[in-house]
Amino acid sequence: MRKALYIYILISLFTTVTAQDISYAEYMDNVLKNNIALTAKKIDIEIADATIKSSKVYNDPTIALAYTNNEDWSKGLGQGIEFELSRTFTFGVRRSRIDLAESERTQSVALLEEYMRNFRADATIAYLEHLRAKMLFEEAQKIYKDLSEVAINDSMRYIRGDIAQSDWLESRMAQGVAKNAMLTSEAGLCNTAIKLGYYMGDLSNAASLNGTGSLEIVDKAAPLEYYTASALEHRADLVVALSKADIAIAAQKFNKAQRRPELDITLGATYNIADPDFTTIKAGVALPLKFSNLNKGAKLQDELLVKQANIEVEDARLVIAAEVMQAYNNFKYATRQSETFSGAMLRDMERVVESKRKAYEMGEIAFLDYLIVQRNESEMRGEYINSLFGKAVAWVELQRTVGIELKFGTQQ
Repeated sequence: MRKALYIYILISLFTTVTAQDISYAEYMDNVLKNNIALTAKKIDIEIADATIKSSKVYNDPTIALAYTNNEDWSKGLGQGIEFELSRTFTFGVRRSRIDLAESERTQSVALLEEYMRNFRADATIAYLEHLRAKMLFEEAQKIYKDLSEVAINDSMRYIRGDIAQSDWLESRMAQGVAKNAMLTSEAGLCNTAIKLGYYMGDLSNAASLNGTGSLEIVDKAAPLEYYTASALEHRADLVVALSKADIAIAAQKFNKAQRRPELDITLGATYNIADPDFTTIKAGVALPLKFSNLNKGAKLQDELLVKQANIEVEDARLVIAAEVMQAYNNFKYATRQSETFSGAMLRDMERVVESKRKAYEMGEIAFLDYLIVQRNESEMRGEYINSLFGKAVAWVELQRTVGIELKFGTQQ
């Protein structure tokens, strides 16, 4: 038993040495530079730029070349070569098409910013989850170490005849349960480290990542009005809604330009090969009759799309205000929950556990009495860790709803 404990301690020390420490700042720097999904999302801006470039193209002219001859080839009469150049001119279509493409690019930029807003928050919460898993694992390690020491002492006490076999078996079973709990916590810690590796775009040695930040948030919340005003000024999804309204207006103008009359201009020449040879020059103008404009359905559709987009802007403002209020309340209550625990309370509980352990080792109380107190302390520490995590996540969520790049939730 003692040998197994020593082996475990050595393995723990080796794991600590080979761990790859990473601060929150280093982690986020790697995330923003190397995350594959984020890199792919940034290409949307390049696509929008290419769309603007392609929207600037002019209508292509048409060139035609034809050979003519009469039905009696033997006489060599009526032979000729025709050449024709034509082009369709539109009025305002190209300009409105460029405006539409630029409005769509503005929306692409806003969508990227909106993606970044949620992406930064999600990546930060992943880091916080890792810190919580690390603290829970350290707590499970401590419990396993304490119960292993008790089990080793009980084995020697049993050999000396100081305790009954049932007491020794109880401590061994408690040690086994603690070991399984520790292994479960270790697996959870490893999984959160792998998640950090995913966000950083590199899974090699991801399981060895060791976050060095803290779950403790010392920042105080500003008044609710500050967050609401900031959100309505900076939230990218509101910019997306506004850009959608701009796109609807630009599309309306583009469609209106397309309904304008077009002008087809044709220049051509025919060279008659037969004797006497001669050349005929021709020019023409064609004006399509836009009878389709009598149908007002397309115009009404554009008007309704603009109206709908403007309504959605107002709805987006209400949604943002509601999200800020909810996140603000969650942070307030999470702060109150974390304040339930204090350092003095945890230290007092630790002293109680130590006194119960000494009392058990002196034969004054049963092992079950010591185990109950230890489990109570472990549950309290777990609730304390979860309350710190809850407050940190609530702080990140509040910043997510505001939409500006404030300092995210961990100390450097």
